[in-house]
Amino acid sequence: MIIDQNLAQPAIAYALGRRVGGAVERNLLRRRLREILRTKSITPGWYLVGAYPEAKNLKFYDLGLNVESLLAKCAQKVAKTVKNAQINQKMIEIS
Repeated sequence: MIIDQNLAQPAIAYALGRRVGGAVERNLLRRRLREILRTKSITPGWYLVGAYPEAKNLKFYDLGLNVESLLAKCAQKVAKTVKNAQINQKMIEIS
């Protein structure tokens, strides 16, 4: 994840290798992930979404819970990045 305030909406790419399965399985998983992410409020930035082969066997609800968990981690990273940027700005102003 790379935060980019110049983006109006998040840019999301999917990296699902052959280990996940054949083209049909990868495309199904990609569509499921895309639908889950479409319904979420995501900070504008660049995202690369990958998945373990086991993800293709998850029920839609369970896959959604895993995505929510990852988005929560991303939100924590965003908050930490913003806080660090504010601290750095204050240090520059003091200097």
